[in-house]
Amino acid sequence: MAKYNTLRAPARLRANDSYTFLMKELEKVDEKILEPLTGTDWPRDMPVITGGGLLESIVSVDVTYASSGRDEDNLIFDATNDIPVVQADMSQSVARCFNFAEYMSFSTLEREKMLNVGRDPETFLNKGIRLHCDKAIDRSVYRGFDKVHSTGLINNRAVMRVSPTPTAGGATAWSEKTADQILADINAIIAGIWKACDCSSDALPNHILVPVEQFGLLVTRKVSDDSERSILTYVLENNLTNQQGGQLVISPCKWCSQAGANSTDRLVCYLNDPEKICFNLTQPLRRMETEYAEMRIKIPYIAQFSEVRFLYPQTVRYMDGI
Repeated sequence: MAKYNTLRAPARLRANDSYTFLMKELEKVDEKILEPLTGTDWPRDMPVITGGGLLESIVSVDVTYASSGRDEDNLIFDATNDIPVVQADMSQSVARCFNFAEYMSFSTLEREKMLNVGRDPETFLNKGIRLHCDKAIDRSVYRGFDKVHSTGLINNRAVMRVSPTPTAGGATAWSEKTADQILADINAIIAGIWKACDCSSDALPNHILVPVEQFGLLVTRKVSDDSERSILTYVLENNLTNQQGGQLVISPCKWCSQAGANSTDRLVCYLNDPEKICFNLTQPLRRMETEYAEMRIKIPYIAQFSEVRFLYPQTVRYMDGI
């Protein structure tokens, strides 16, 4: 009959427990919390108007002027008895407002435990809610929401689309073009917008968004083999906006990738000015009244923002296939 020494098992258990305890004692908890790697670019690319409270929509009043005569008919002479009449046509543009809501919930016991080790669940969850709200605004600004059929900066149906000038071989992608050909594409879309606005000094585009890959190409490729200047530097120095006294900004935008027709890459050129394009943050993220129920704490948050308001759609253009 086999015999077992029952005194040794507890000894091994005690040794293992001691080893585990020792490892726990040797652990060092890093005070830095590793949060998700993510970002939003809407504060850089889109003017925002803050305030107004909770609303249903925001209405803009548009007016166009016309005359009963041509320009030459406004000249009067001694025998003139027919004077043209000015006319005004007024209309409204409506931008919908979207409500964002999210709440945090945790038990009172859970909070007490975390506070004992210097952690507050409300601190973590507050950051999470603010990140989610910021991401929702980012999507609204650039693409809009499919659920409510809204659009954003890069996919508005009222914006004119143009094509890049093809090379002798028929290529339109910037990866197949020289620095001068890329500059020609950029100046062509700037000139198109400016001309559509009657060459108004208040309508010169100052902002261009391109996919991340194309931006990397502009930064890394040189103008020529014997030059130290990148294509980006060359374009920023010689574009039409710069030559007219403005300042052009070219920025990478992840939303531009495959945003064009037939899933091509899209360039967005526009005037970054709150009087031309913007959105309203009518209610910044706000903490509501705390609720207590069955030993749980619930803290709701709300925010409200409008869809992108294209006050002057003619100051925006897309170029697909770069």
